[in-house]
Amino acid sequence: MSGRPVVLAADDLVPARWAAAEAERLRAPLQVVGTGNDVARTRVTQLLRASAPGAPVATRRVADPLGADLRRVSAGAELVVVSAAVGPRVVGAAVCPVATVPPTVPPLGRVIVAVAPRTAPSVLDLAVHEALARDAELVAVRVRGGPDADPGDALPDVLARWQRDLTHACRDLRQAVARWGADDADRRFRLLTVRGDPVPLLIALGIDAELLVVGCSVHGAGAAVLAGELVATVRCPVIGVPDPATPRGATARQRVRSGS
Repeated sequence: MSGRPVVLAADDLVPARWAAAEAERLRAPLQVVGTGNDVARTRVTQLLRASAPGAPVATRRVADPLGADLRRVSAGAELVVVSAAVGPRVVGAAVCPVATVPPTVPPLGRVIVAVAPRTAPSVLDLAVHEALARDAELVAVRVRGGPDADPGDALPDVLARWQRDLTHACRDLRQAVARWGADDADRRFRLLTVRGDPVPLLIALGIDAELLVVGCSVHGAGAAVLAGELVATVRCPVIGVPDPATPRGATARQRVRSGS
C-alpha cells in the first residue's frame, strides 16, 4: 500500500465512488478533504465508509482545498480527484496527478494516453499502470498538429522530423511497458498516430474510453489541451500528470515506476 493517499476534493457521489475504486487499484488510503463546516464532506465520508467497511477512509479539514490549499494538499497525495466542473482550473495548479471525473463514468473501455514529442516518462508509466490495473487496452495517441501537419505540403526535413517523433514515441511506450513487465504487450498496447487538432480527436476517443491520461508539461500539446475544453468536455475521467520538472513531479514519477 502506498503511504500517500488518494485525495477526494469533490462532493458528488460519482467522483467519490471513482476515487474509492482508484484508491483500491493503487493500494492507497482514501482521504476526503473539505472545509471545517463542510456537510457534504461528512456525508460522502460516511457513505464511503459504509460501502467499504474494510477500506481506510480518512477526512481532513482545510480552508480552501481547490484554491489556496491545493498545492499543499496535492504535495502529499498520490492523486487528487475532483469533479469535471472544476477540473480545468485545478489540473494546472496541483503538483501531483489530478483526475477529473464527469457526472457519468463509463464502466469499461480503453485507456487513452496523449503522446507529444516530449511526453514525460511519468505520463506513460501512469497510463501503463492504469491499463494493467484495469485489464484494459492502452492506446497511445500521437497527434501531429500545427501549420506543417499537411503531408502534401510537408518538406523532406518536416517528414523526417515526424518520423523521428514517431520513433521516439514508440520507443518511450515500449520502455514504459517493459518497466511493468507486461507479457502480452503486443495485444494490450498500441500506438495510433494521426494529424490534426488533438482536442476534437481526444474528445471523440473519450466517448467509449474508460480513462484518458495527458501530460501537463509546458512542452507539446498536453498543456493546451488540458487548459482548454478537453477536461470539461470529454465523457470519461481524465488524469493530468504534472510536469516532472517540478520537485513533486519527479517524486511522483519514481513512485509510479516502483509500483509502490
